[in-house]
Amino acid sequence: MSPRHRTSPSSRHARRWLGGAVAAGLVVLCGPGVAPSVAVVPPAAPLAAPRAVPAPAVAPAAPLAVPLAADAPLPDPAILTARLKKVSTKGIQKVGVVVTTTDGQVLADRSSGTPLTPASTMKLFTTMAALDALGPERTFATRVVDADGKRIVLVGGGDPLLTDKTSTSSYKTASLQKLAAATVAALRAAGRTSVGLRYDASLFTGPTFSPDWKSKWLGWEARVAALEINSGKVSGGRAASNPPKTAAKAFAARLRAAGITVTSILPATAPAGATELARVTSTTTARIVHRTLLLSDNVAAETLSRHAALANGRAGSFAGAAANVTAWAADNGLWVTGQRILDGSGLAPGSRLAPAALAAAVRLALAEDRFAPVIGGLPVAAESGTLKYRFDDRSEAAGRHVVHAKTGTLSGLAGLAGYVTTADGALLVFAELGNKATSYYRVYDWLDREAAVIAGCGCR
Repeated sequence: MSPRHRTSPSSRHARRWLGGAVAAGLVVLCGPGVAPSVAVVPPAAPLAAPRAVPAPAVAPAAPLAVPLAADAPLPDPAILTARLKKVSTKGIQKVGVVVTTTDGQVLADRSSGTPLTPASTMKLFTTMAALDALGPERTFATRVVDADGKRIVLVGGGDPLLTDKTSTSSYKTASLQKLAAATVAALRAAGRTSVGLRYDASLFTGPTFSPDWKSKWLGWEARVAALEINSGKVSGGRAASNPPKTAAKAFAARLRAAGITVTSILPATAPAGATELARVTSTTTARIVHRTLLLSDNVAAETLSRHAALANGRAGSFAGAAANVTAWAADNGLWVTGQRILDGSGLAPGSRLAPAALAAAVRLALAEDRFAPVIGGLPVAAESGTLKYRFDDRSEAAGRHVVHAKTGTLSGLAGLAGYVTTADGALLVFAELGNKATSYYRVYDWLDREAAVIAGCGCR
């Protein structure tokens, strides 16, 4: 979906937009073939081929977000498949669906091995790769260092949730307001009342706006930089054209308001070993992952992906981050022939993931404690995040409060990938993607009704 599009929640479809438009990305599969498992193959060039390993046999982890009945019966695959088939796909040219148990037993499948555009369901791969590379407790510091006794440097550390004004949100612990106050105290202690301000965003490299994103989003979709505030947005919802410069100007304004003269504002690289005057620190990677999935935050996803790339010796750029997630997916048995990863957010229409791989990622996240922030961050139908206003008609009611899934939305496509507790207490994993539709509203109806079928299905 174009980032410029905005809709009022005055109608059912508008409410659906609020539930999914934040999530950029969806994949749809086509064709009648059945793919009962993920086939691991090396990714296509130009990305370096990572090591391929067998798909993991994933057992459910305890404790899960939803308790399971120990002897919960599973749906009959034939009956479940028949009921899913009854859900209309009118207006959607390509669809892909898979429903499995937590250990990978396939209960329903429709073209699940065919990669399609994933949109923001891509964030499952991105955040899991970030947790593996960074760990749950990693934080990111925004610092001010002394350059030469006359100039100070504002150094971006890649905090995706850095704000200008201090926020009351538990996620947004760092702000320029706090950093400026600490900097002013340090300057006054040294008897300094005038400085030249420099800003350093060199941690990340390459373009700040992906060449694989739609050019019409320029000015609306936030750029990605190691130094930026307020999720890269300025007044009117527009994107900052130069996020580091925008942050530096805001910081200078706070210094000036406190009585410090700022003589100039220019880009620079902080001198090695420069004395630190002040710093503010982000919340943890675990908390950032949680929020990224809940709200489908594109900037946070791209920033985490760059940090993960850097941690693994790759460039902190779109290309480096994409290569890192690709390697992670293959190393974890999640690579399918034809898949393609171009960014971390899922905004790139040219990316491709298979529903079978998305479902395998969810099973892995359920099984491994290290991915607990991913499971915890999944939106819940009719309750939270990008699913808060979804599952909003009678045919979708069975999915309310029991569907936990990552959303994905771009113009004409959408997807869901997560888990659901059935009426009988069985925990099932699912992934469904729809591409080339008359509208994403139409795909939402299909996605939510299929998930509701799974939730309400005894199917025996």
